[in-house]
Amino acid sequence: MIRLIRFKLYVIVFLLLSTGLGATSNPPELVADRIFSGGTIITVNDEQPLVQAVAIKAGKIIFAGDLVLARAYANDETDWVDLSGNTLLPGFIDAHTHPILSALMGKTVDVSGFKHRNSDAVWRSLREGVASASAGDWVIAYGWDPAMLNDLAAPTMAQLDALAPNNPLLIITQTLHTAFANSQAFALAGVTKETPDPGGGAFEKDAEGELTGTVIEVPAIAYFKKVTPRYPRAAYQYLLENQMQTYARAGYTTIVAPGLQPLMPQPIEAIQFATDYVGAPVRLRTYPLAQTLDAANEAGALYGSHQGSERFAVLGVKLWVDGSPYAGGMAMAEPYLDTVLTQKALGIPAASRGHLTYSDAELNALVQHYHDAGWQISAHAQGERAVDQFLNAVALAADKNPRVDHRHRMEHLALITQAQLARAKQLGVTTSFYIEHIRYYGEALRDFIVGPERSERFMPQAWALAAGHHVSFHTDSPSSPLNVFNAMQTSVTRQSQVSDVVIGADQKVSPEQALKMLTIDAAWQIFEEDNLGSIAAGKKADFTLLSGNPLTLPVSEWTELSVVNTFIDGEPVQADGFTFRKLTLLAQAGWQVVFGE
Repeated sequence: MIRLIRFKLYVIVFLLLSTGLGATSNPPELVADRIFSGGTIITVNDEQPLVQAVAIKAGKIIFAGDLVLARAYANDETDWVDLSGNTLLPGFIDAHTHPILSALMGKTVDVSGFKHRNSDAVWRSLREGVASASAGDWVIAYGWDPAMLNDLAAPTMAQLDALAPNNPLLIITQTLHTAFANSQAFALAGVTKETPDPGGGAFEKDAEGELTGTVIEVPAIAYFKKVTPRYPRAAYQYLLENQMQTYARAGYTTIVAPGLQPLMPQPIEAIQFATDYVGAPVRLRTYPLAQTLDAANEAGALYGSHQGSERFAVLGVKLWVDGSPYAGGMAMAEPYLDTVLTQKALGIPAASRGHLTYSDAELNALVQHYHDAGWQISAHAQGERAVDQFLNAVALAADKNPRVDHRHRMEHLALITQAQLARAKQLGVTTSFYIEHIRYYGEALRDFIVGPERSERFMPQAWALAAGHHVSFHTDSPSSPLNVFNAMQTSVTRQSQVSDVVIGADQKVSPEQALKMLTIDAAWQIFEEDNLGSIAAGKKADFTLLSGNPLTLPVSEWTELSVVNTFIDGEPVQADGFTFRKLTLLAQAGWQVVFGE
């Protein structure tokens, strides 16, 4: 019966089109500007998973369905886009990334485990970086990673002084939670052995109370970031324009940026300028650090919850509840393993369970303040103790001030438990996982950092789905490479790249679930499920076009997929090359170098 009805509809539409009535009978608002067809179209809409055509009007989808029915939305001026056999999907959403860090770290000396095979290669890159710098210039390196390169021991200040006797030197680890600096860098930062440790961070000292050169966690590293070189504002904006194009080339149409470190002047305004215009490569939603947001508002910006445009919005604030697994900061229920990697290379004290950034009273007050102000809170929480502390704070805040659907977020969630996931669901707290820990650090986690039992439940996405969460995953770039296909593949296979060993087989998800994490569920987490994340009438026409279909290709071949193009509001994105804006920024940067700001 259904087939017969559909056949009759086809006949009616065909007759209308053949007599010319179909193109003129629709009111103007139902005549498409553009129709996509000629490839596979995956909607991520459970009611209509696959369609043959999508019709667009004024940047929104007005029809998704069979090709013969789509023709009723066309006239002589409709632009038909041939997908050439490629696969069209909803625009990908990066649920947690750092555009400012990504833009700037690309200009540092690369010492990452992604580019180097051993410690000798890392030290060679450092020597080359120092040799290329003029005396007195800062040398900044990024990517130090003993969890990936197990022969890489923490450098001493004496080693760094010998390496760069005429330059301040700062080496930042891949996870961005530890750094190493030489004597000149410490002096310029104003840090001595008498300098008190900032809350949530530390300047490591030896048994005699002397600085070792190791700087632990973001609050301590911030001392050095304040004195590293500053460039003309237009130069920062140029780098951000490049970075936004990089996200588009990676397949993303929307990015989410929690925690804008103040590495450039007015960071909120900087990323707004880079995204809040028609033709921008990506949309952006952000959760600045509390102090960054408060400072902007005190300066008169007056950012409010969900304030912004279709291209850019401030959604809330970012809080660091604990630190990194690889800097000894993950606040766990049980201690780190006592191994050569943890104690020697990572510098984690024996029997350490990590640390919390705030006291209970401090975190409770912060969460209550921003909860009452109507913000969505994004909380970095890796270990069980950090998750408990944040959920306790949310429970207290919600008890004093019930809010419908606040969707406070927890980020990364390395060791969150089943019970905590159930409680988070009950409290309305949503979950985003840094799944690439498994790909790049699986064996290190299992054998040297947390052990077999805890590594099996590291980043437990399947548990989160079972608890009823809208789940997303992220690459946390630049902490790991910006590669959506790697992250999708890791979610499904749980394989480490070193030996293809599976870490936590019970936490695998299906390809369909992984795709939802990248689209509709990520959209839900930022209150955009009615606008983004699936291909359906009434939603924005944000699409990602791939060279193949990830739901029919073997998962092992996903990393061979390529991004053909992305579309925002139905328009193709310029994802590389020079734009008028970039050329203008280059000219402005040159002017500012010569004549000052």
